[in-house]
Amino acid sequence: MASRKKKRELMERIIDLAESVENREADPFEVDVVDFLDRLEEIFSEIDESEELLLDIQALRGLTDVISQQEDWIKHKSSILNFDPMLVSWKVRGLTKKQLAYVLVNSWHPIMGLECISRPGLKEAAEYWRDLEPLSERGAELETEERSPEEITREELGEFGFTSQEDFDEMVEQKWEELKEVTGEDDQIFYWNFVDSDSFKDTVRNAWITSFLVSYGYATIEINPLEEEIVLKVKDERENPSEKTGTSVPIALSYEDWKKRREENA
Repeated sequence: MASRKKKRELMERIIDLAESVENREADPFEVDVVDFLDRLEEIFSEIDESEELLLDIQALRGLTDVISQQEDWIKHKSSILNFDPMLVSWKVRGLTKKQLAYVLVNSWHPIMGLECISRPGLKEAAEYWRDLEPLSERGAELETEERSPEEITREELGEFGFTSQEDFDEMVEQKWEELKEVTGEDDQIFYWNFVDSDSFKDTVRNAWITSFLVSYGYATIEINPLEEEIVLKVKDERENPSEKTGTSVPIALSYEDWKKRREENA
């Protein structure tokens, strides 16, 4: 039999705890409602004073309010599709081993996989390495006779529009003057605006000569990969590009891209 003091302390503790929950000073799920109800049931038969009965009613009402707040909290979290760790824990504890296995299979997305090689696969691999020719004999059929570079003929030079080194230098100088005329106050122009022509053949020719403008120090080229822009910057005077700082910038030139640019600028 519990003493009157202990009974009173228990009921007052429950009342204070319920008020803390009501005032949002305590988590409603931290209150062990079932345990408190069992303990109130044990002392209920021993209550013989109206004041203690009133405390018992207040304690019972406080536990009822705690349960109500737990219910409201669960409804709120469910309405916003929030999965609190505690809710997940309760859900997991209620699942069977078979249900847990299905959850694992449905949510498992491995980023790597391992396949075991079969016996026929091992046999095929062994036959491949066994029948493979020695390194010294591989590619023998691809070997070709070494040929020294031949001099380009005058007719071939004529196809490019010049017949001597002097003609070529003059062509580069003319292209330089053309570049200085079309650039603005900032001495620059978009690469394709300068190179593109009405015919694909002339576009290839312009790109080829422009490459020498950059190599010979008449201009510089800058590439902005984020905006996919290529800019030519002309020099008022020819600079001697340093071998240490000189760079080679490959620029792809295809008929399809040229045709697309012509259609967009039409």
